[in-house]
Amino acid sequence: MKKVPWGILAGTCMIVAFFAVVGTVGAYIALNAIASLTSATATLFDQWYQVVLFAVDIVSVIGLAFSLTMYAIHAKSKNKGDSQ
Repeated sequence: MKKVPWGILAGTCMIVAFFAVVGTVGAYIALNAIASLTSATATLFDQWYQVVLFAVDIVSVIGLAFSLTMYAIHAKSKNKGDSQ
């Protein structure tokens, strides 16, 4: 597990999470604007791609939390070994 680049994985998960949030919110706003013009309602899970974006967002946030935790543990153990 020491060879895994946790910082790069954390950055990748952060980028994916950011764009998934932007896509989810953007799709919700756009579909809600269209629905208001037609006197309909729109929810966060109306379309299949909204559900996929939300699932990708949840998975990437969990991956971000895990990889940041592992990065911190790895950095702490690395610094601990250098000081001895």
